[in-house]
Amino acid sequence: MKRLLLLFFIFHLSFITSMAQKAVIEEYAIDIYCESATHAVQHFREVTTILNEQGASLALFVCSCSKNDKLTSFKGVVTDATGRVIRKMKESELQKTEYSPYLAIDDYKMYLEYTPPVYPITISYEWTIDSHDNLIEFPAFCPQSDYDISVKKATYRLKAPKSMNVRYALQHINNKVEVSDDSSSDQLFTLEVNDLPALKKESFTLPLSERIPLARFAPTDFSYYGRHGNLRSWKDYGLWEYSLIRGLDVLPENVCQELHQLTDGLQTPREKVGALYKRLEKTTRYVAVLLGIGGQRPAPAANVCKSGYGDCKGLSNYMHAMLKEVGIASNYTTISTVNRNLLPDFASAGQMNHVILQVPLENDTLWLECTNPELPMGYVHDGIAGHNAIEINEQGGRLVRLPVYADSTNLMHSTLDIRIDAQGAADMTIRQETFNQQYEDRIPLLKMDEKDREKALQRFAHVPQAEIKHLEVRASESEPKMVLEAEVKSHRYATQTGLRLFVPVCPLHRGYTIPNKEERQEDLWLEMGYLDVDDITLTIPEGYVVEARPKDVSIEYPFATFAFSMQVEGNTIHVHNRLLRHSGTYDKSLFSQLSEFYRTISNTYNQKIVLKKE
Repeated sequence: MKRLLLLFFIFHLSFITSMAQKAVIEEYAIDIYCESATHAVQHFREVTTILNEQGASLALFVCSCSKNDKLTSFKGVVTDATGRVIRKMKESELQKTEYSPYLAIDDYKMYLEYTPPVYPITISYEWTIDSHDNLIEFPAFCPQSDYDISVKKATYRLKAPKSMNVRYALQHINNKVEVSDDSSSDQLFTLEVNDLPALKKESFTLPLSERIPLARFAPTDFSYYGRHGNLRSWKDYGLWEYSLIRGLDVLPENVCQELHQLTDGLQTPREKVGALYKRLEKTTRYVAVLLGIGGQRPAPAANVCKSGYGDCKGLSNYMHAMLKEVGIASNYTTISTVNRNLLPDFASAGQMNHVILQVPLENDTLWLECTNPELPMGYVHDGIAGHNAIEINEQGGRLVRLPVYADSTNLMHSTLDIRIDAQGAADMTIRQETFNQQYEDRIPLLKMDEKDREKALQRFAHVPQAEIKHLEVRASESEPKMVLEAEVKSHRYATQTGLRLFVPVCPLHRGYTIPNKEERQEDLWLEMGYLDVDDITLTIPEGYVVEARPKDVSIEYPFATFAFSMQVEGNTIHVHNRLLRHSGTYDKSLFSQLSEFYRTISNTYNQKIVLKKE
């Protein structure tokens, strides 16, 4: 009994001192025996102490499998704070994912859901994967996959034939990879890290994927589903990818005739691209297809044309085929929607998860998102803007970077006409134009029903007791632009107190979060720059004058500028706001200034004009 009380005290103390943390990785181990270029056995062991409910999701076991990656063993053990075993898991308890009919893939996941009954609790999972014919790269070493998780010990061991040239790349790991002889025929690669402190989640920081310790391992020469290639460079990677798509751009003769009828009368290549991009939108839909050659090879263009569906690879290749038929060159391009940066000196297929199409025109380069041709042609959406990509053609692969829109072009221009009566009610007309990334934020409005649109309007326009008389949202077909128009009756826009009305100066831009003071680990990172411009006209009721008004504001920081001005002309008040935030990385010492900036603009937007009855 005394021992149990002592253990309880120790764990309770540990729990209190670790409340900021949600888990501790006690052990993380990956052992790989690569027998040949086509066969490897991968053994995994993870022991995790979950400290509180915030870490409950870490109790889930999940692993990826396919017809070439077989789960051959599994066991799990759960122990409480005293070390007592309270649950054992067997392979027979694992469940297999069932994908929807909109997916056609070879991959599947084996998983086991478990909800800890008490905290802290320790879960140990151990499993083995047998892989054949798909060793284009080895499992990544990623012991710290989330915030608020510390790591006591993590090891990676890869045994491979000496004849195999194994490359590796490290991110945020200072330890070296040790290479030694394991036998006369094998070499052993070992990487170990210990006592990794928990990463703190901070506002305005780089994505987690760019902060975590990570190591990648891959063979230089590989055999992938019977297709040989090498990864000495991105050029060589591109040559291999091109070998997979070569010959898949042939279209049926009747379709070729239709394409010429559609485009031969058009004057410029850009017009032809636009016509074919519109055709892609009308005749195809996105379906994930990860069949054959590990999901790396696109479906033939003729198949996509016939079925009317494809994944990012198939749709991009189909668009490439249509452009080729009308004499316009384009390049199949692999990219990641997660990783902004690809390692320049470490080519690997696992760094990318998406395919788009590059169309180099004489005075411009178009980037086509073929999985969503509802986007305006050439619009570089948030998931790929500024990301590295690999342009692929018969010369091989070339590392490129997609453009980023200038901060000021991510514009939201709001024009409001607000007519206030003597009881504080108001008739309001709103017109809001959004462009580029701010346009992208408004896209969900297009697919909402009327009630959900009205709720969304009330979230970004603070209109008390609102009665929405008219609301229309429309997107431009030729440019990334969204227009919202609304007519709203507010039965209590201004607050009446005796002879006075207290009138909000701006009903927009509510809900700013003021960053708390914190001792930062990381520099500031502002991912998106944008420009908000408001032109507001307030018409005040007859017999009222402005008794008190907010002062004009003009502030400038390295990361943003803001200006508020107000003019009174008779019974009309003109309010103008202009906020420009600059994207980029800034020294963490500026955090207090960033907090001060957001406090200033929040206070300014929330100010009121005091009207007094004469």
